[in-house]
Amino acid sequence: MSASAYGIARKHELLQATLLPQLAGNNTIKSLRCDVVFGSPSVGCRGTGICKLNANGVRNTAALRQSCRGASALLVPLDDGRGVSIVIPRAFLCVNILRNQLRHDVLKLTEPCPIPQTIVDTLGLEMKTLPPGAYPVTQHNGLFRIDIK
Repeated sequence: MSASAYGIARKHELLQATLLPQLAGNNTIKSLRCDVVFGSPSVGCRGTGICKLNANGVRNTAALRQSCRGASALLVPLDDGRGVSIVIPRAFLCVNILRNQLRHDVLKLTEPCPIPQTIVDTLGLEMKTLPPGAYPVTQHNGLFRIDIK
């Protein structure tokens, strides 16, 4: 296994170990580590919302953290694939994302965000886009959780 692949696998294991027990006790849950890029797709990932989801590697995550445009997250399907939960540790978010994207504990998507087919297939999702809307952001033990249905 390459160093980059090992880093990705290790980061996913860490996210699962710290996040999943808090989400569902001891149940086995299908999940996927991804990078969430904040912004609106139509304006080049500027503005508010979620611009895109990437199931990419550690190098992209490092670039996102430097530009403060996104964060690594754990995606967990909800309601038999009719929704998705995005769970992000607070330590992975810069202050600009907290102030601009998660303001007043709400994430506003002004336009749909396409979900890559690989993510749809891996998680067994019925949805192919994150629909526009205002989604509550819940905080618990240093984690932010956004349920999108």
